[in-house]
Amino acid sequence: MSKTITLTEEEVKKWHLNMPDEMLEAVSNRFKLLSEPMRLKILRTLCDNERTVQDIVKEVGASQANISKHLALMHDNGVVNRRKEGLKCYYRIADDSIVYACFLISKSVIENLQDRLSWIQKVNSSLKS
Repeated sequence: MSKTITLTEEEVKKWHLNMPDEMLEAVSNRFKLLSEPMRLKILRTLCDNERTVQDIVKEVGASQANISKHLALMHDNGVVNRRKEGLKCYYRIADDSIVYACFLISKSVIENLQDRLSWIQKVNSSLKS
């Protein structure tokens, strides 16, 4: 991925003004789809390039039936694309914005944990004094 995304603070602040309830429902459904850790593992595997189901099974360490179930759901919801080549089916991420969203959330989680750790260290330090 070599795409650069630029968002202005104004765009982010006013997104809710232009968001009809139906769109909020669609956004909520996308978050629900991404709330399953196995699907995030699959996405992580697909970040580099497209892969076969067998490649994903090896990488993730889950059964083929489980991976296929998640891939079908992700495909039906536009998260991944697939193409057939002979007997093999190749999957790739259909919408790079999902990878960016996962990155932003991961970064936020890490920053939040760092803030909490810093606070705990300050509390511990003051208790020892």
